[in-house]
Order: sequence, then structure tokens, then C-alpha cells
Amino acid sequence: MPADFQSVQKIMTDWLRAPGKMPAPAVEMRRLEIYRELIHNNIRDFVETAYPVLKSLLPAEEWEALLQDFVAEHRAQSPYFRDISLEFREWMGAQRQDWLAARPWAQELLHYEWVELAADCAETAADAEDCLPDGDLLNGIPCLRHAVWPLVYRWPVHELGADNPPAAEASAQPVCLLVYRDGDEDVRVLAVHALSARLVELMQAQPQSSGLALLQTLAAEAGLTSAADRDALVQSGAALLQELRQADVLRGVRVAGD
Repeated sequence: MPADFQSVQKIMTDWLRAPGKMPAPAVEMRRLEIYRELIHNNIRDFVETAYPVLKSLLPAEEWEALLQDFVAEHRAQSPYFRDISLEFREWMGAQRQDWLAARPWAQELLHYEWVELAADCAETAADAEDCLPDGDLLNGIPCLRHAVWPLVYRWPVHELGADNPPAAEASAQPVCLLVYRDGDEDVRVLAVHALSARLVELMQAQPQSSGLALLQTLAAEAGLTSAADRDALVQSGAALLQELRQADVLRGVRVAGD
């Protein structure tokens, strides 16, 4: 490739990233503007599709400035358009630390909104195990859906919006959520007790354990030593297992020998 063509190409890409700061190449401005608009609008669409709530919580000019800086400064590491939203979040974490420090809720919202989108296209194992929908969740092995992500935040990110902006202070208690794909492959979000979130984590780590064994592990983690306290946790845990089944996070109980 001729060196002069490479020089022109570099001038053009620099201008496309930051047209207000870099000199334009010797190309008709009308054509340049069309190309610039196509590139910026495509990137904008991917970012705004991923983070609509964050956009709604910021002044329009502030959001626009973030997008423009992202295009000007970031060098993509992935050739896939679907990864633009992740790269925007990573760029924010690396290059806008002071901005995020002043808005600690925004970093959590960026993560939550990205997970919602990523969950829709994540490649996970199919829910193929034979399960008894109404089986005994305590004595049997719970069938947890493969596409489940337990999340913990300090702000109620799933409730934020233009009509419900974040509070200045974080919640007194952790906000625990399950993002998962149900039986129809639809992405759902469920607010749960911290005990439920930990229970799901244990199911993922110990897929061969019965519901009772999982709850006994929770009791040990909580430092419960008396039989009465352990029994109380098992009883409350049994109710949590039922709630997870009703929400379609659990498909039932694994068939013996599966």
C-alpha cells in the first residue's frame, strides 16, 4: 500500500474520531460528513440500546460529550459490533474514574444494564436435564436454569429511571437481583433476599447437592450452631426454594439417575 495513501487514511480516521479537533482530509466535506454521521450514529445506537436508563438520568449534553469522547479516545479490541457496549463500559471504568467516583451509582447501573443485554445473547448450556416440576426441593437436587446471574448492588439499579433518579446515599441493605432466562428464553429480573442470592450461587457451585444440603451449608456459613437455629434456617430456606421455583428460576427437581 503506498505510503501517501496510508497518510491520507490516517488523516481521515483521525478526523472521523474528532472532527472538531483534527484537520480534515482533502475530500469533499459533504461526503466526509455523511461518512462521519454514519459511523457516529452506528456507535451511538449500540451504546444507547445498551444503556437507556443511564442516558435518561444524564443531561443530554453530558451524555453527548461522553459518546463523543468515547469515539475519539477508544481503540476497540473486538471486531464485533455486539461488543461495543462492553467496550464503552470498560472505557468508562478506565478513562472516566473521577466521573464515576462522583456518581458511584452510575458504575453499578452500567454493569446492570450491560448484564441485561448480555444475558439475552449469552451462550449457555441448554436446560436439558429431566426434571420433576413438582418434586421435593429439600430432599431432591434442584434443577437451576443454566442462564442465571446472581448480582449484588448498593443502589436499586433495577428501579432507576428518569422518574426515579438515584438517591445520594446507597441503600442500607444490599440490593440482590437474579437476572435469568426463563423457559421461553425471555430475560427476567427478580429482586431477592440476600439468602436467596447466596443459595443460587451455591447451586451453581455444587450442582449435585440436594436442597437440604445447600441450606445446611448456608447455616454453617452463617455460624449457626444450635439445632433450633439450623432448623429455622432450613424452614425459611425451603420457602425461598419454592419462591425460586414459582419464578421459574428453578425448573423443579432432577430426576434420579440423571
